[in-house]
Amino acid sequence: MKKSAICFGLFLLACVTAFLALFWGTVTLEPGAVWGSLWAFVARCEPADKNLYNLVTQVRLPRVCLTMLAGAVLSVVGILMQTLTGNPLAEPYVLGVSSGASAGAAGTIVFRWFGFLPAGHVVFSAFVGSFVAIALVVALQGKSTSPIRLVLTGMGVSAFFQAATTFIIYCSSNEAQARSAQYWLTGSFSGSNWGDVRMALVALAALLVLCRLVEKELDLLLLGQDVAAQSGMNVRLMQLILIVISAGAVSVVVAVAGLVGFVGLIIPHIMRRMVDSAHRYLVLSSALAGGCFLTLADTVARTAFAPQEMPIGVMTAFIGAPVFILMIRRVYHAH
Repeated sequence: MKKSAICFGLFLLACVTAFLALFWGTVTLEPGAVWGSLWAFVARCEPADKNLYNLVTQVRLPRVCLTMLAGAVLSVVGILMQTLTGNPLAEPYVLGVSSGASAGAAGTIVFRWFGFLPAGHVVFSAFVGSFVAIALVVALQGKSTSPIRLVLTGMGVSAFFQAATTFIIYCSSNEAQARSAQYWLTGSFSGSNWGDVRMALVALAALLVLCRLVEKELDLLLLGQDVAAQSGMNVRLMQLILIVISAGAVSVVVAVAGLVGFVGLIIPHIMRRMVDSAHRYLVLSSALAGGCFLTLADTVARTAFAPQEMPIGVMTAFIGAPVFILMIRRVYHAH
């Protein structure tokens, strides 16, 4: 099958998945009612049912858009991290961004950091924590371009901030605060709004533009950093650009949804088997597939145990872990 046909098929799948997620939930809606609310939203006309309109356009639609964008961001960053480190097991959180964001968010929930802000102080604190973590990784990496050193540095920074997060939660004297921090660490898209969607859209746009601009350089890195350097590439500069843009994009997802694992790990592997490792089609197909996967997982998470909602990080782990183990078995069995 042609790569362009695969991408087009994934685009259609994304559209179908998004629409199904809109009318499938704790309250199942009629497809015609969903279409009517969407038309009223786009045409800016008076809806027939105001309550239904608000449910579709202010609750479910921003959530579906956010899961699509977050899945795409995590998948593309997963590709960049695997290419940058030369490690097929690398994922979006390999450089400690998630742990830093977790520590920042937990600190705000428990200790009221940045409580002087009128709203969104948890998101802001998560941003601060993620960029402190990535700044530490870049500083400790120094002038080295070694991918092994980069991964090990990221693991060390990640472990430190994970310990800090656990310590912050342990210090909480309020059970509700501790539970809120713990729930945030397992990820959730509840409470999604159009402001979150706009931030995720900017993050994805930045990633896609970056990948298009450095497409040839990314393909060259697949041959190894030595080959890339001999071809005239400034490997250190490329590392910094990829790290900073990727960290910023992931911090947006972590800040608005918490920790969502496995998306950026398994989706790039699946897409490589379908469209090969060239980044032109790999990035686009992974973004579409990642959006479909996370939207489907979130839909199941919010409906399977209704009226309770399972954390999205738990659902992606339940789905992703067996898939990843099966992929490893097939690859190593083939060798």
